[in-house]
Amino acid sequence: MSLSRLLLAVLVAAPLALALPLSGQARDDYEARNEALDDYEPDIEAGEVMFRQCALCHGHHGQGILGGKYPRLAGLPEYYLMNALRDYQTGKRGYDAMLVVGGLKTADDRDLMDLAGYISQLDIDLDVPGPDEGSARSGRRLYKYDCKTCHGRKAEGKSRKDSPPLRGQYHEYLERQINLFMAKERIHADDPEDQTFAAYEPDELADILAYIASLDDKEDDDD
Repeated sequence: MSLSRLLLAVLVAAPLALALPLSGQARDDYEARNEALDDYEPDIEAGEVMFRQCALCHGHHGQGILGGKYPRLAGLPEYYLMNALRDYQTGKRGYDAMLVVGGLKTADDRDLMDLAGYISQLDIDLDVPGPDEGSARSGRRLYKYDCKTCHGRKAEGKSRKDSPPLRGQYHEYLERQINLFMAKERIHADDPEDQTFAAYEPDELADILAYIASLDDKEDDDD
């Protein structure tokens, strides 16, 4: 991709990277649910009990499965976990096992907070291998232009963007999610018209994934 093409892609995708605001009753319901949890402290022990079902797929320590069939959950922030759990519960993201095996079908918001609180405090050392192909050096430049704003300089995620951390995650899982975004089977940045990945060739996406895999998930962001 030429620099001019890359800059054009960034300019086109930048306004689309912002989440579309909720409207009407959906916004009211969402805000009411969040306000009801403002003073709630997660019950970590209850979350641990609930996680036992999740561990059947995601591992006892939340480490996921090598190869990314099931993603790493350990250490993901509460804001992202709550959004993801609610998406599965409402069907915005579809995977029946999450509802039945994971117990989300009958869980209320406090149950979800307990579970998210437990998962977020799991601390593991996980050396995630990068893809066989791809240049982390080239990927750093591409990441800086198109991913940094939402996912952070070191892929640590940003709560104000509701964006998850990417570092420490299996590259195969991230690649699958990109493919789902491109096929519109998942909505990227809460925007059905988002075209963030449209301008990238497969080798460029491999470069970005190689760069993400090179990052230390224990390193604090110093921006």
